[in-house]
Parts: sequence; structure tokens; C-alpha cells
Amino acid sequence: MATLLFDSWGTLVDNYTISDVLEPYLFESHNAQKLSEDWRFMQKWSMFYLTLCERFIPQPDLTESCLRWALDTHHIELPEEAILDIMSQYHKLRAYPDVPGALKDLKEQGHTLKIIANPTKKMLEDHTEYAGIRQYLDEIISSGEEALAFKPSPKVFKLGMERAGCPKEDIIWVTGHFWEIVGADTQGLATAWTNRQRMKPLPIGVTPTYTLPNLQALADILHEKQQDVAD
Repeated sequence: MATLLFDSWGTLVDNYTISDVLEPYLFESHNAQKLSEDWRFMQKWSMFYLTLCERFIPQPDLTESCLRWALDTHHIELPEEAILDIMSQYHKLRAYPDVPGALKDLKEQGHTLKIIANPTKKMLEDHTEYAGIRQYLDEIISSGEEALAFKPSPKVFKLGMERAGCPKEDIIWVTGHFWEIVGADTQGLATAWTNRQRMKPLPIGVTPTYTLPNLQALADILHEKQQDVAD
């Protein structure tokens, strides 16, 4: 059996579902989607460069700063009460459609399932509960709170290996982000890339152990491997 270490945002839950919360304030779905895309872009980029210069701003403070940047970029003014309401809803992100069934399958196969991700533990607990997947997870680890760094910092992957509770060879790092695949591969971990957007990998000599269209495909592959061993 393996220990699967999952990213959350963009792997188990979909950040862009926050556009549903934005729409009532912007009065138009296309504007809400564009704002959510720019908000997420700056959220990712700021985590990268803050970690690179070894400076840490915790979530959700950083996410709120990125929201304010996105609003300014789109020349949108909202009252403070609206910003606070939008931020509170960031704890309510929907799971990708395949995720609940895939996690159930993986759990029934006997694997250990843990999240290790950038948000605070409360954010992770809240959105996994909201998404209906908390019952399948053995542990939730906030790499931001514990490592004071964001992915793909080596500190995060080393924390994951320490907390996995198994030999390094039995770990699979599961993520929807290629940069995270690179970080895990650099630490010698097996990787699974849930490449829902069918993105081309950067040709830098890093090949995920598994490249998959969704999480259910990983559950199916690991089930087949177990069957082969049993036979």
C-alpha cells in the first residue's frame, strides 16, 4: 500500500468555483470568471516569489491581498463588507467531480491519504468538509503553517516525507500542478500529475510517474497494480 500526499487547491478542489461567489457582486458571470482567474494567477505567483526570497506571509492574508490586487486591476471597487464576505467564502470550494469517488476507491484499496498544502489548516479543514471529502483523509497538514514556506520549496516536500509515516519509496505525491511535480521529483518521490487541462509539460527532463486526466484514473491504475500483485 502507498501513502498518497495530496495537494488541495487545483488538485482536489477547484479554486475557480469562487467565481460563483464573485458573480453577485459583479453582476456578470464572464467578469466573475476573469477576476477569479487573475486572483488565482497572482495568488500562485506571489507564493512563488515570496518563498524564493524566503519571506512568508500566511494565508488567508496573502489570498486577501491578491483579491484586492485583482479588484484594482479590473478597476472594481467593493465595500469592505463585500471583500470580507468573498474571503469567507474561500473556505467553500467545490471538489472536482471525480474526486469524491476516487478518494473513496483509494481508501477502500487500503492506501493512506493525506493532504499537505499551502493554505492554513482551518482553510483546508473547511473546504474539505464543504466538498464532502474530509472522511477519506487520514491527516491534513498545512505546509504553510508548519514549514513557513510555499510549494515548490524543498522544505514542503521534506515535511511531507517526515509526516508520511512510511518509507520514501512508498510515497506518491499527487498534484494538479507541474511545478509541484518538479519539486517532488527533485526529492526523489514518485509523482502523479492530475493534468485536467491537458497541459504540455515543460521539457526540462522531468517526467511524472503517472500523468492522468483526473484522479479516478490514478485510483484505477493503483487498483490494477494491486490485482497484478495478487495474481
